[in-house]
Amino acid sequence: MNKYAVSLLICILFLVVACAPAQQPSKTDTVNIGFMAPLSGDAASYGLSILKGAQVAVEQAGVTNVKLIAEDSKCDPKEAVSAINKLITVDKVQAIVGEVCSGATLAAAPIAEQNSVVLISSASTSPKITTAGDYIFRSVPSDAHQAAFGAELVVKKYKKLAILYSNEEYGAGFNSVLKEAFPKLGGEIVASEAVERGSVDLRTQLTKIKNSKADAIYIISNSPDSAVAALKQIKELGINAAIFGSEGLKSQAILDGAGNAAEGMILTSVTSGNIGFLTKHKQKYGVEPGPFAAQAHDAFKALALAIKNGAAAGPQIRNELYKVSFDGAAGSVRFDSNGDLATASYEVYKVEKGKFEPQ
Repeated sequence: MNKYAVSLLICILFLVVACAPAQQPSKTDTVNIGFMAPLSGDAASYGLSILKGAQVAVEQAGVTNVKLIAEDSKCDPKEAVSAINKLITVDKVQAIVGEVCSGATLAAAPIAEQNSVVLISSASTSPKITTAGDYIFRSVPSDAHQAAFGAELVVKKYKKLAILYSNEEYGAGFNSVLKEAFPKLGGEIVASEAVERGSVDLRTQLTKIKNSKADAIYIISNSPDSAVAALKQIKELGINAAIFGSEGLKSQAILDGAGNAAEGMILTSVTSGNIGFLTKHKQKYGVEPGPFAAQAHDAFKALALAIKNGAAAGPQIRNELYKVSFDGAAGSVRFDSNGDLATASYEVYKVEKGKFEPQ
């Protein structure tokens, strides 16, 4: 064979290898599962909480061929894009548990779709996630349900509602549903004020709310810094209104930061978990579960069940998730055709003597 023939053969072999489809993991290979959440920054308490919940599930799942790989996405859309690209291209994950903030999840969703990688969030509640893609799931209910539930809770005693919400996907989605639901129940929305995520000077918005003569205020935030500032400044400005909050405010960081200013606040929230999960979490970490820990447990368990059923690559995991049905730490887990939970339930808490007390 002359040198030209050899060169031609090498070129053909190179093209065959380069154009061959990437090898998919088999049922016996280790399946890499990604985890992306804010592990630093003002929302780190949420990210660390759901990481603990997922790690409890890892120990209970009984799957030996699964590896969990964590990335810090800081609840930021740009960081989430970087995190998911790294998890997919470098770590070769087939599914990802994450993100916390809806804006970050929505930024990452198209990349998950393009790469046929499952993305299942345990904390992102924006109604927009319902239509984010065929590979996008969540183990937490949409705010389309929670806002309606919250409206019913408020209108029982109060008729003039002001809303203070975080100006991002999570807050905007919740605000939109609440503004639609509350008037239908006989109430009136007298103010709706947006604040930038992480902002701590909210006096302009709160002064408008004070002037609106609202008898109740609904705070929608997943930034502990902003939520603490809101509670303190409501008290400083002498605003005499009942305070309600979304599940983003059910965090020890809020109680520690706001102190007495949080007293009496009523929250709508997803569950902290059943007794079995609460016990295992406390045995492992010595503390009660934080926000969305139970939902993160259920997200990982759903993936583990899919893998136990033989799924190894993203498309297989997606297909198996649509068949999953079990009683999880946070309640019934079964996904509808959009990857949302088929059922939604909420709990009500009131801050009494510095603790979240079930109502």
